Amino acid sequence: MKKYAVIDFSRTSLSLLVANEEISRLEIVFKTYRPILIGDLVNKKERLTEKGINKIISEALELIDSARSLEADEIYGISTTLLRNIQNSEEVMNAIKEKTGLSVTSLSGKEEAYAAWYANENYKVLKKAVLFDIGGTSTEICDFAHPYESDMISLDFGTSTIRSAFVKDVYPTKAEEEEIKAFVKGVLKEQVEKHELENAVLSGSNMNALYKIYQDYYDVPQSHERLMQYKKLKKLIKVLMNDKKRNSLIIKNVPEKTHLIVPSAICLKVMLKYFNIGNITVSSYGVKEGYLKLIKKGAVKAEPLTVAKRG
Repeated sequence: MKKYAVIDFSRTSLSLLVANEEISRLEIVFKTYRPILIGDLVNKKERLTEKGINKIISEALELIDSARSLEADEIYGISTTLLRNIQNSEEVMNAIKEKTGLSVTSLSGKEEAYAAWYANENYKVLKKAVLFDIGGTSTEICDFAHPYESDMISLDFGTSTIRSAFVKDVYPTKAEEEEIKAFVKGVLKEQVEKHELENAVLSGSNMNALYKIYQDYYDVPQSHERLMQYKKLKKLIKVLMNDKKRNSLIIKNVPEKTHLIVPSAICLKVMLKYFNIGNITVSSYGVKEGYLKLIKKGAVKAEPLTVAKRG
């Protein structure tokens, strides 16, 4: 049984997935991510600085060591938004390859969306279902009724860009919340056809972080099915907008998402309302899982970093 790892380079973090290859599925062994504010390391010409490149390489080497310690046989590199949004992407890719040995494949928005969809294709049995992945600098929307890469939607905003554009302090004010809602609604009206849906499947670290808070607030027991209701989520968002109540919830459950969790929740609320969705399922599977499944299927080609066996 082989073991695989995928490292994703995004605009807000580096993340690692390690998985075993089972007969008909992937068994997730380990997940972690390392937050990085790439925006602070990009100059006015939208080029990642030398300091930024060195930071990325340093973090990548640590994740590669983690994959090796877990005895991964092959390590793959992908970039969801980092290389997509900088002008010196080829220079950065070459530097990563030279210093770490890892080849990084840059995914387009639609390719990222399709990988997320493919990781969660089993949810297509849900009636009138859509996949939402609200990331740091992009948001993917995938209607399960239209399972082709050309049908996938990738919007050019995420919780990090929303926060940078609208939020002056750690958490958004009520006025800033209204600005965020108006912006997201405007983008949806302009770029996404509106139609009635019933189920949303949420993917990605921001959505999983929101579920942790939801689970704690409503005392939801651990279960294989991780479900939320729109009405309860609306109530929770009101709590997250309350200065006196939110700190303990956020710091207790997702301290690493302190700056992003409230904008994530606001964006999600707008998207659910836009499609009139009441039922929500939170998935543990995302882009890295989907990309690895596509590699094993032979649908995409990627060069792995092969790990020598010990002993």
